[in-house]
Amino acid sequence: MRYLLGLLLIAGVCKANAAEIKISDKAVFHVPVAQTLEELQRGLMFVRELPEDGGMLFDFTPYQDRELAMWMKNTYIPLDMLFFDCHFTVVGIHKNAKPMSLDVITNKAKFCYVLEINGGTADKKNIVIGDKAAFADTK
Repeated sequence: MRYLLGLLLIAGVCKANAAEIKISDKAVFHVPVAQTLEELQRGLMFVRELPEDGGMLFDFTPYQDRELAMWMKNTYIPLDMLFFDCHFTVVGIHKNAKPMSLDVITNKAKFCYVLEINGGTADKKNIVIGDKAAFADTK
């Protein structure tokens, strides 16, 4: 089984594009977009806090033919992971991923994007599977 581990990227170091992600009428996030293999591998490693509307969007579209997974190596804060299909519909949610864990986090449904946000935000904003998101490039 081949996994591409989306290891988590320091937002301030990321030279990726920025995006605004609006999920239904529930939440808006302003995040960098990890697209290169290096950005996907570094993710939010070593980040100690995120703004309430912060996080990171991982663009796995070039790798959608592979079995993909995430993990929390060197990640100090709990994160919710929202898995989106290629049409930006939420197809999975992993809540409060454990900081520093090497456990592999997968999703049953195929996905093209993962939005990592502060742990607990999915519940706080009532984000559920089936919610639609709008994506706007801001850089």
